[in-house]
Amino acid sequence: MFTKQLVAIAVFLSFCFSNAQECTLVLQGKVIDFHDSKPLELAQIYVVQLQKTYISNADGSYKISGLCPGTYDINVSHYDCETKKITFEIGQNRTLNISLEHHISELETVNVLADVHDNHASTQSSTRINAEKIQEYSGGSLGDALATVPGVSSLKTGNSVVKPVVHGLYGSRVAIVNDGLRQQDQEWGVEHAPNIDLNTASNIQIIKGASALRYGGDAIGGTILIEPARVISKDTLRGHAILQGQTNGRGGSATTTINKYRASGWYQQATLTYKKLGDFEAPDYVLSNTGSETAAVNLGVGFKTFEYGASAKYSFYNSDIGILRASHIGNAGDLVRSINSRQPLIINEFTYDIDAPKQQVAHHGLQFNVFKRFAGLGKLSMDYSFQFNNRKEFDIRRGANVGLASLDIDLQTQNISLYGIADAFENTTYEAGIDYMNQLNRPNAATGVRRLIPDYDANKIGAFASLTHEPSEKWVLDAGMRYDRYDINATKFYLQSRWEDLGYEVQFAAFEIGEQGNQILTNPAFQYDLFAFTAGAKYLWDRHYDLALNLSSANRAPNPSELFSDGLHHALATIELGRLDLKKEQSYKVNATFHGNEGDLDFEINPYMNFVTDFIQLIPTGIETTIRGAFPVFQYEQINARLYGVDVHASYDFWTKRPAKEMKTNPDEIVDELTKLVSLESNISYIHGTDSSNGIPLIDMPPFQMETQLIWYNAFVKRLDFRLANQTVLQQNRFPNNNYDVSIPDDQGQLITSTVDISSTPAAYSLWNVGVSYAFAKANTKINLSTNNLFNTQYRNYLNRQRFYANEVGRDIQLQIIYNF
Repeated sequence: MFTKQLVAIAVFLSFCFSNAQECTLVLQGKVIDFHDSKPLELAQIYVVQLQKTYISNADGSYKISGLCPGTYDINVSHYDCETKKITFEIGQNRTLNISLEHHISELETVNVLADVHDNHASTQSSTRINAEKIQEYSGGSLGDALATVPGVSSLKTGNSVVKPVVHGLYGSRVAIVNDGLRQQDQEWGVEHAPNIDLNTASNIQIIKGASALRYGGDAIGGTILIEPARVISKDTLRGHAILQGQTNGRGGSATTTINKYRASGWYQQATLTYKKLGDFEAPDYVLSNTGSETAAVNLGVGFKTFEYGASAKYSFYNSDIGILRASHIGNAGDLVRSINSRQPLIINEFTYDIDAPKQQVAHHGLQFNVFKRFAGLGKLSMDYSFQFNNRKEFDIRRGANVGLASLDIDLQTQNISLYGIADAFENTTYEAGIDYMNQLNRPNAATGVRRLIPDYDANKIGAFASLTHEPSEKWVLDAGMRYDRYDINATKFYLQSRWEDLGYEVQFAAFEIGEQGNQILTNPAFQYDLFAFTAGAKYLWDRHYDLALNLSSANRAPNPSELFSDGLHHALATIELGRLDLKKEQSYKVNATFHGNEGDLDFEINPYMNFVTDFIQLIPTGIETTIRGAFPVFQYEQINARLYGVDVHASYDFWTKRPAKEMKTNPDEIVDELTKLVSLESNISYIHGTDSSNGIPLIDMPPFQMETQLIWYNAFVKRLDFRLANQTVLQQNRFPNNNYDVSIPDDQGQLITSTVDISSTPAAYSLWNVGVSYAFAKANTKINLSTNNLFNTQYRNYLNRQRFYANEVGRDIQLQIIYNF
């Protein structure tokens, strides 16, 4: 018995001795910055199984002794860093170096600065629209929200089709990038609005110039970056819901965004939007057939840590848009009467029905992204996207063709890109990328109407490289270049008479591949080499003042509408004629930005000059009578253009003092708390455009405009804010004379000659808007009540293609409820 006890004791002691011998393992290493590999002092390494915390030394080194063999979990954290969780096994002494992202707060700071109007890390002129402003325009369009930025206007077709105009340029000269995906939705036409749900954006950056080379070198007007909410590594649910109703249009919208985040890195995002409006109303009459209905879905799922991640996203946008019935004239006399009478020729009772003429658009987007960060170097990402856009335009048709679309086009676009950024170097950041686009356009031949845009295939491959260098705290220097090869190959029928009238039978004889009756089948094929370059410098005197100068040069190839348009554009009831002999545009732009902040005053002045050779513009040339009626004719032409202007932004905050509560520990220390009382903000934009080839003004240049807004915070009661805003637009006195004569019958049936004044611009106008908002303290709810065009002013906008037929909309009262969670 005693022997057995001795054996048991010996085994027990042997086991304890063995364990004591094994728990002598050491884990050591360094905690370093992921970007530049610099050591991080005072990093905390918490060992979960030991419930002990170890601290890194000045050189970033740490040492954990007395470990037993096995698996351990550690949490590594440092000030301004995201906590990193690591699981490891140890069976012998081991070295483990740990890298942390040490620039999180710096990145967030840049976003805060940019929300004002300036990115201090770049020489480009840019402005951001923050989430609060985006929510205010939840029931409107992307173009409406963008028009709040100095230097950005809206080109409209009625009130529902709104395109952004940046420094006088629009269409394919302005790139719209939605969550890293360049939008491809037949943006060529004047009346083609971006098929994007504004409610998916967390912030929008407007870059005024061809500086955003990552997304293409042809955006000589500017680039609009629509960015979603930032993904966070935290177990939380965030989002918002917005309900809005309005009196003008007698409808509204509902949208909700839900973002589900997990600490593991997984996340899901969803946004749903629905809008329904009936006929809009001018001060004195109904704008018949101007209702709209829109539905949008955006879904995303992904996994993201600082070092790597992947995502998949799908978007769907569908809209049914009525076109003012009075804009479809029957003959030349109708156009003359409409312009002279200042009242629509057709005015019906209010309705929610959307009849011809109208547009129906559907846009699908599918996007995949993966990225990987490399310690001591930077980040590499790859994107693939597929977009499918269908556009239908319905004319007023009779007989067997009633309800059949007059234009039905499918546009399919695929993109793949590889992008890298090296940001681990102390003073210099490098960026480079390569991308490829394939595009197929297929009009539906069953419409029974001559195709406005033909079948075509297009391919584009491009590459860019850029750098940003900060030689000192006072200077920022950046430069970049890009090259694209763009090929477009079309198949198109031309009427033989038109082909010969244009001289194409000689100039483009090689394109002829066959004949069919009175038509010639052609195969136009073009190749364009496109170059872009940008360079800039910024000097910062101190935290309050900086001056930036940016020079850029870029090419833009003519788009399919400019090359191939040949017939009736049904949405506007106009005949558009393209030209095969159009050359690529060449832009040279100088952009300066002076920003200052002195106490409560913040201001920015942005003068610019843009010289564009072979500038492509669409001008009216007359009226053409067909078996379906008489239609205004617009033709593309090419000239040299000179544009210069200035944008000014200024804001001033007034503060008031409110006594703080007395401190119990020291009654003598009573601090007055500063609270914002009133904010005054003003934007001014002016642009001067000239056709330097002919010494005449450019068509469709935005007139001088000034917007001023006053916000009174905590008016009458706490959290009740009052807003008063004014928009003043002067008459555009610089315009070309494109008037033409037509023969119309008088009351006795005799033909008389009358001038169609299609050139004169509308009178100046001033609009007043008021609003009040109340935020509930604990419910995360905000109510906005606003009235636009308070005095029901009659006016017409020079940049509205329907200004010949009707006034703009009158007074509109809107009620909006925002719930954030």
